[in-house]
Amino acid sequence: MSVLSLLFGICGTAYLHHEWQMQKKLQLAGQTHAQEVAWQAVTTAHRIAMQAYFDSYIMQPAVMSILQAALTDDRSRQDIERVRLYRRLSPVYEQFRQRDVRQLHFHTPDNRSFLRFHSPHNSGDSLVASRPSVVEANRTRKPIFGFETGRVIIGFRNVFPIIWQGQHLGSVELSQPFEAVRKGLHDLDPAKDYLLLLKGEVLLPKLFDEHKKHYAPSPFSQKWLVEDPQRELADSPPPLSPVSQELCRLLKGNQEFLAVLGAEKPDSVSVRYAGHTYQVSLIPLHDTDGVTSAVMLTFVRAPELESLFGSHRANLLIFNIMTLFGGTALYLFLSSLQTVLEQEQRLALITSNIADGVYVIDDKGKITFANQRASELLGFTEDELLGTIAHDLFHRHDGGHHTPLEECPIYRVIQTRGRYEGEEQFATKSGNLLTMQVASQPMLKGVRVVGSVTIFRDITEQKLLEEQLRLLSITDPLTGVYNRRFLQETLLKELYRAERHGETFSLVMLDIDHFKQINDRYGHDMGDQVLQSLVVLIQKRVRSSDCLARWGGEEFVLLLPHTGLSAATSLADVLLEDMQTSTVKGVGCVTASFGVAVSKTGDTVEQLVQRADVLMYSAKQAGRGCVRSESI
Repeated sequence: MSVLSLLFGICGTAYLHHEWQMQKKLQLAGQTHAQEVAWQAVTTAHRIAMQAYFDSYIMQPAVMSILQAALTDDRSRQDIERVRLYRRLSPVYEQFRQRDVRQLHFHTPDNRSFLRFHSPHNSGDSLVASRPSVVEANRTRKPIFGFETGRVIIGFRNVFPIIWQGQHLGSVELSQPFEAVRKGLHDLDPAKDYLLLLKGEVLLPKLFDEHKKHYAPSPFSQKWLVEDPQRELADSPPPLSPVSQELCRLLKGNQEFLAVLGAEKPDSVSVRYAGHTYQVSLIPLHDTDGVTSAVMLTFVRAPELESLFGSHRANLLIFNIMTLFGGTALYLFLSSLQTVLEQEQRLALITSNIADGVYVIDDKGKITFANQRASELLGFTEDELLGTIAHDLFHRHDGGHHTPLEECPIYRVIQTRGRYEGEEQFATKSGNLLTMQVASQPMLKGVRVVGSVTIFRDITEQKLLEEQLRLLSITDPLTGVYNRRFLQETLLKELYRAERHGETFSLVMLDIDHFKQINDRYGHDMGDQVLQSLVVLIQKRVRSSDCLARWGGEEFVLLLPHTGLSAATSLADVLLEDMQTSTVKGVGCVTASFGVAVSKTGDTVEQLVQRADVLMYSAKQAGRGCVRSESI
């Protein structure tokens, strides 16, 4: 009996150890995924901001004029235009630096450095070998986003091809250091520490020799480097906390950690220190050419793992005692009970620690289980949720309306036995409508569907942020009307629509007369007021379906769908009359020159805009303050 008890004890201990390891892996995998999601969210937000900076500050006529002039084989002329560009954008670059943009770098169409604002004395060198993102952006003429090492610094690259009036002028990048993203991650979870490791064999061959001094071997391996360990650079991240530094010392000889680091895949390991358990997550970062060039380490205390470890020790002790005094029968009973309890604990651990709401419904649509997060998101207590039909209680459709249960896509999962993913509206107990990202899957008992499990998360703020960033990228910051980029896209769609339906539309281009004299005489602030006043005047006359955009400087373009040449010309005459009979405070009467063109079969965006532009300049040459339209 003692031999049998010992055998059972060994088997039971091995089983409990296996279960503990499985639960620990599950917890570590969940936290690794959460860190990947946080990384994607922060880098996506930064990428959208860089797109807005590019559209608002770089794609300006004055900058484009300099870059066009620089497209020459005359080195002296290139140097002159480089100085002009530096002087023109230096104030903008200082603003960028305050917004954690370390690098503003212009490149030529043949992939050579034209001007590094962060290192203006280094220019003219080829970037083909060191900067694949620049080569790709100039080749495909599409923006490239991602992490990449370089000759001067490493950073998160946002490389934009520069296309102006159909001419490829090169590319420009707005890059941020790791510290900018670390701040965003820290804002999401201040309890975590972050360390960036750089692969030496990828980084060092690219760097200028004068910049190699800023890198040193990491505590773990000569293969991996850390940037600026002496904190000499202005945007270096703060030093790790004492606890994280001690964890680095322990990880130096940790074979599990070194194996994960060498695998260069997302993963996490646990470390015990000073009676507590900590989790270290590794997220590999790839250069834009797909090569792993860095790894981000995240350090955080893991109370969930401590709880698992404590439960494991308690379960192990109880098991051994019962095995010793209970015999084979008692052991088999407790082993079965322990399995059930562990499964329940595992489910409770998963549902209580994830950041998403979870609820289970039966085949009638009634809620049979809801986790704590579901109660927090919806504002209902667990008792208020259980036993109620989820669709009737909080699910809304089409702007907050009720629909029959049978038409609910979440409930139909039970009937179709298929998975559903999408965005739905849930109403909280207080009546607020929230946008939720929903994933629902049928729950089977044998071959019979007995209900479904639904996971949901609140993306209301994310949707609002996306809309705000979208508006920022398509509007002019001074006047609030659409920008040139949005108008070009809208104009292309209108050309397709007009061609498909055999309809015409008109384009009005106007340029404020003597605007430079207004700026010179009254100052640029007054010039801005003139632009804003003109927008207010035009918006009083146009329809909601019309599209008004600032084309550049003092030029505006008005797109008039379903409008013939005669009606468009009449509107231009009315707008001119409005300007002639009104005044701008401090300036007086301000007029503009108008060119009116109508779409024709086979038109391109460039052809239609050019005709309106020619007509507008014809109005200028005719004495300004007049309208010139096409003759049909």
